[in-house]
Amino acid sequence: MGRVAVVTDSTCDLPAEVVEATGLRVVPLSVQFGDETLIAGVELSTGVFHDRLAASEVLPTTSQPAPAWFEEAYADCADEGYDAVVSLHCSAALSGTVALARDRARLASLPVEVVDTRLVGGALGAAVLAAHRVAAAGGSITEVVAAADRVRHTSTSLIVVDTLDHLRRGGRLTGAQAAIGTALKVKPILHVTPEGRVEVRERARTWARASQRLAALAAEAAADGAVDVTVAHVLAPERAHELLAVVERQVEVRDRLETRIGPVVATHVGPGAVGLVVVPVVTPTD
Repeated sequence: MGRVAVVTDSTCDLPAEVVEATGLRVVPLSVQFGDETLIAGVELSTGVFHDRLAASEVLPTTSQPAPAWFEEAYADCADEGYDAVVSLHCSAALSGTVALARDRARLASLPVEVVDTRLVGGALGAAVLAAHRVAAAGGSITEVVAAADRVRHTSTSLIVVDTLDHLRRGGRLTGAQAAIGTALKVKPILHVTPEGRVEVRERARTWARASQRLAALAAEAAADGAVDVTVAHVLAPERAHELLAVVERQVEVRDRLETRIGPVVATHVGPGAVGLVVVPVVTPTD
């Protein structure tokens, strides 16, 4: 059985140290501050982006990866002796990244299976890590894809935002949905749908009520079992830490990751956003 490499993109929001430790190949998207374009994770770290976002009067925008980044990632995999690639990317409902990956995969010198995970952010990161673990253990393309698919079908991905304006301006949310949060002055709780869209799931009057509701939804997803949890934020470390504590009081957490939302996703959710991803733990009897 040949060796399988895992490639993803920078909307997976995995910390740099995790990417480095696992050897994952991350194709970067870009962020624009006015006329300045910076490549996320290459020219613009998550920490620097958060600092700039806090100080900037200009709302940033994002753009898809350059096709050459995919060509380079797939060529690197071939050069390093891999026999195939599983390329896992953010939802096609949110970005054209998957289409670009498929276009470049046809030119690669080794087989490349491109997957629209219908996920984004921490949920995509969880799927990528699950796939990487199977690949590192010698799994086949089918087994690696199945590991990512399991996260897609079992995970719960939620995020609380201070305003829906960023998502509306970026075209990731309809005007009618955005008006829900703006008009009522509430804390919208968003979720990623099975189709890979971001939609308003519920509304809470305050952050405290939103965090309690997220913890309740985490417990519902756990179904009395253990879960892996990712909590990420944009310029809201206290909220993220508080949310993790609330979740851990209600759910058995096996692995936890507390981190910052990366430049691309943070551009669309805005300052104050806190995300929660819950993935039920696989047991030998599953």
